[in-house]
Amino acid sequence: MTLELGDRGINLNVVNSGLVETDSTRRIPNSQEIFAGRRHKSMTGERMLTVEDVADAVLYLASPLSDLVQGTTLTIDGGAAIHV
Repeated sequence: MTLELGDRGINLNVVNSGLVETDSTRRIPNSQEIFAGRRHKSMTGERMLTVEDVADAVLYLASPLSDLVQGTTLTIDGGAAIHV
């Protein structure tokens, strides 16, 4: 889609969010253990990923600051993805 829309001035990107604790994710069986396991994978100490962190990434992509960001996936996970 980026190839089809880019020349029309439309930037197409994807936000790949890590695990965020919400009312919905708290309903997942064993969610407390899942969140506890994510803490040691985070590169941000005790600070866990929040919905505001994900919203900030979307805001960045929607702003002129990202005008030259095109066709990419922005991973917002506090560095957890590098701990495979």
